[in-house]
Amino acid sequence: MNNKNLIINKSNMRKIIIYTLFLLSSILIYSQEVLTNNTIIELYNLGFDNQIIKSKINSSQTDFDTSLEVLKDLKDKGIPSDVIAAMIDKTTVTTDSGIFFYIDSSELKEIEPSVFSGTRTNALGAAFSYGIAPAKIKSYINNASSANKINRTNQIFIFQFGNTQKADLGDVNWWFKSATSPNEFVLTTLKQKKNKNQRQLVVGKVTGITASSQMGVDTKDAIPFTVEEIGKGRYKVTPKAKLEPGEYCFFYQGTIPLGGFNNQSVFDFSIE
Repeated sequence: MNNKNLIINKSNMRKIIIYTLFLLSSILIYSQEVLTNNTIIELYNLGFDNQIIKSKINSSQTDFDTSLEVLKDLKDKGIPSDVIAAMIDKTTVTTDSGIFFYIDSSELKEIEPSVFSGTRTNALGAAFSYGIAPAKIKSYINNASSANKINRTNQIFIFQFGNTQKADLGDVNWWFKSATSPNEFVLTTLKQKKNKNQRQLVVGKVTGITASSQMGVDTKDAIPFTVEEIGKGRYKVTPKAKLEPGEYCFFYQGTIPLGGFNNQSVFDFSIE
């Protein structure tokens, strides 16, 4: 037999190996109903593209461990940051509810809401216009800048709603537990009052002539954002345009119960 017939071209051998690995990896993917950290490591080591791995994460049941030590181990194993971020997005946040932002490409931090320190109405301006101009209702937050600092390059927010939430009207943030979607919130700017070490938000207006009132942030002051549901009561919220440096907040504008209850706080943050 001619020895040439026993020689396999290196390029053909490479194709056979890649094809075999593809078959094995396909069996692995479809046989696993729940993706785990080890699944992701195996897929990455088999050479699958980041986008393919992320698509598989988004379309599958998952049981990821995204604790800090494990995240460090994943990074040491060479798992790309965008894949780790996709794993975090599919991991249930340990708290019942809240709004979170990325402090880096893979770690989330909760936005601690700030409580309004008071509310005022500029009745004097309305009086000078004989009631024609509406009197603005302004709520104030202590401190001219938020403690939640967000980098301008990473403006993605994660809303987590509890699966079995119950609004306790004795809770300062009862209104968040009443919500079920980011669409019940408005993203808007907070006006700095540095001389008073405060930030201001117009939360309504009263018209003197008609004695009518309107509560909530005016639509012209609302900043558009997109909402993507990512499962388990979680939503990814992204401003449609990059936010410039300044003070901002998410303000709840959903239905509130009767009896004098109102929104007492906001999820505020600074873009640096």
